Amino acid sequence: MPYRAATALCVAALAVWTLAGPASADKTAEQIRAVQKVVGPSTVVVSFTIERDDGAKADVRALGTVVGEGNVVTLASAAIPPQFALSQFKDFKVIVTKGDDLTEYEAEYLGKDDRAQLAFLKVTDASAPALPPLGFDETTKVQVGDLLISVANLGEPDGYERVFQMTRVSAQIDQPVTTYLCMKGLGAPGTPVLTPEGKAVGIVGLVRMNRGTNARPKMALAQVLWPTERFIERIKDPPKGGKAIKQAWLGVQTLTPVTKDLAEYFKLGDRRGVIVGQVIEESPAEKAGIKAEDIILAVGGKPITGTEGQLVENFSNEVRERKVGETLDLQVWRGGKRQTIKVTLAPMPKTVGEAERFHDETFGLTVREMVVGDRISRELPASETGVVVSFLKPAGWAHDGGLRPGDIIKKVRDQDTPTLAEFKKVFRAEVKKKPKEVVLFVLRGKKDTQLVRIEPRW
Repeated sequence: MPYRAATALCVAALAVWTLAGPASADKTAEQIRAVQKVVGPSTVVVSFTIERDDGAKADVRALGTVVGEGNVVTLASAAIPPQFALSQFKDFKVIVTKGDDLTEYEAEYLGKDDRAQLAFLKVTDASAPALPPLGFDETTKVQVGDLLISVANLGEPDGYERVFQMTRVSAQIDQPVTTYLCMKGLGAPGTPVLTPEGKAVGIVGLVRMNRGTNARPKMALAQVLWPTERFIERIKDPPKGGKAIKQAWLGVQTLTPVTKDLAEYFKLGDRRGVIVGQVIEESPAEKAGIKAEDIILAVGGKPITGTEGQLVENFSNEVRERKVGETLDLQVWRGGKRQTIKVTLAPMPKTVGEAERFHDETFGLTVREMVVGDRISRELPASETGVVVSFLKPAGWAHDGGLRPGDIIKKVRDQDTPTLAEFKKVFRAEVKKKPKEVVLFVLRGKKDTQLVRIEPRW
């Protein structure tokens, strides 16, 4: 989700939908008030700050839900943007509202699980009261036509007043994750969704859906009811230490849906699937023998199905649902024949946000370790090494010397810097000499090697 959207998760102005007729309206009002009594004490406002590389700060407010003893609180995982390092998230607090009173309590960030679509924190302030956790119902099954009530909140000027909205389930979608569309907009992402009887049956989730046509897909995020079964195990076992729970990784990309025409060409009948465009080096897919142009027809014996515009997303969801270390049988069409290939899924590689960083204030320079995503986006081999320039202070020494964000520093003068640890060691030793210029060899773009001369203003 874009950064600006993540910072605005708590902003909503939602109208309460009422049923026709005075008697129905009275019943609806009673139901909403009953849900308000159930949810109100268990919802809080989560507050934290994201500090950018340039020092600028953005304050984030999101509606959270108390889900465990010891004041464990959840919020939408989308509120924790993946492009930022854990060290850039600061000052986590939980704001408890009671009438016009707003009381802040210190909190610790525990981590997130993007598969469950939840992030977790725990109130650490000893003066905080014991907040009542909201229990999520694991037995009630939602059906098309059911009435539901979701929650959002207004901003700080309005004391984060809760807003309740009644809606009705309009469709069930299996892709393969079971989710539910509703007639009207739901509340803020990550917030609870309840039945009129007060049973919490899920949260407001986000899924990628094709809002275009099969011929011209237009993928967009859509709000859905994310049912309890999708996240209840994570609530029972929250992450620890600020780490993100690793998702399963296959290592194929640039996928193309098998259209009706392609199915006829390859003589697949009514079968559908995805065509592999690229196999990432040293990935589980490569180790198992998956090749570019293979057509994957089934995962774990389950055929890949869906509209042409949704096939790729359905396949990706099927893989994401699996566990790290799980061995999958992939049915593959290659050279006019079907074959089964066993693949053992690995943890998702380290992301940009998880990469270690090094900042030198004097030179106005921040670099980070290279991750798999860097090599993929720039079509570099798995053997490529170096450190990536992630931030340059405007008018700083490194900036004025011609270094650019995204440059991969390969050498400091004549010494290789294949890792972040090696770069720090070599760079510090060079700076200690206070030379007239610091010479860097960098890889710019995909193949362009540049010599950068930084002239320090000692």
